[in-house]
Amino acid sequence: MPFDTPDTPAANRREIFARLCGELPPPVPDTPDLRAERDEDAMDAVVALHPGDAFEARLAVSIVAMDAHAGDCLRSAGLAVDDPEKIRRCRAQAATMARQSDAALRSLLRIQATREKQMADKHPAAMERAGYWFKEIGPPDPAPPPPAAARSDAEPERTEADIDAEAELYVVMYPDRAERIRAAGGLPARLDFGAPGPEIVARLLKARPNAKVPMPRDTVS
Repeated sequence: MPFDTPDTPAANRREIFARLCGELPPPVPDTPDLRAERDEDAMDAVVALHPGDAFEARLAVSIVAMDAHAGDCLRSAGLAVDDPEKIRRCRAQAATMARQSDAALRSLLRIQATREKQMADKHPAAMERAGYWFKEIGPPDPAPPPPAAARSDAEPERTEADIDAEAELYVVMYPDRAERIRAAGGLPARLDFGAPGPEIVARLLKARPNAKVPMPRDTVS
């Protein structure tokens, strides 16, 4: 269930709020009033992303927190007027955090779009409005999709920059898993976590040109 509904346990909402507040940069100046305002605005942003379960809530928190850190890096760059090296460093950090936030947002939107389509396809009210309860035949076969270039809702093709950003996000969210993949030279022989895609594994092993990238095997739940 969505974490921001009245049916969501209060403990879950407190945990999400505490996680978010712990990942935000401090306000400037760091006063109790500004900190409370910062926390409230950030939580409103998480709610606006409509996370539907605990994993989506975690992604939403990462999106908002990384975007906040990108803005904090830009603020630091603006203050370093007499230090060109610090300006370049802060801008680079801001660009990295912005890419990671964008990659997490695209992942969240893909997850939500898939779930909403599945719910719409199975919703009894939608089938009833279409008249299937009163027909002797089942729903018609879906029409073949139009060419991808003509579809306005087609998922954009992932670029090399997108894959790089998703790999960076994976390292931020799962540092232990990334280290295990690098240590094994690929996916571990026996997985006890969800395997990332082969493109992400390849990016994690980019410094090892001779490493093989095996396909995901059975995952222990």
